Amino acid sequence: MNIYLDIDGTLIHEDLTERLGKPANGLPEFLQAIQHHNLFWLSTHCREGDPARPIEIMKRVTDKSLHPIIESIRGTVWDTAKTQGIDWSQNFIWFDDTISEFEWSKLEQATENQQVIEMNLRDNPNQLKEITADLLQ
Repeated sequence: MNIYLDIDGTLIHEDLTERLGKPANGLPEFLQAIQHHNLFWLSTHCREGDPARPIEIMKRVTDKSLHPIIESIRGTVWDTAKTQGIDWSQNFIWFDDTISEFEWSKLEQATENQQVIEMNLRDNPNQLKEITADLLQ
């Protein structure tokens, strides 16, 4: 299965509180739970396919033991909509906090094994923990 990952607001808090720039609760366990899947950055930090910037960002907020997982995550190429970076011929889960109306309309074509999980760390700072417990294990 392909797993597509946004960063800001999905793996790292972006709300203007004391959590700004800090990893989401349960990030280490989440990364360990998904590490055996095909992992891709689907982030504004990686529009042209180069994973260097997402890797740099994630290494700053994670323990060194997680760096091999982070380094294994590949980049995606997209222009105006993140759905352009998704391989629609494969099963996937896409984790993101901001999905445009256009992207939602494209997701209407998804099969039952192709899904998006909309993240909201502001309202649920434990969402990654819950996902890891409920969905990925």
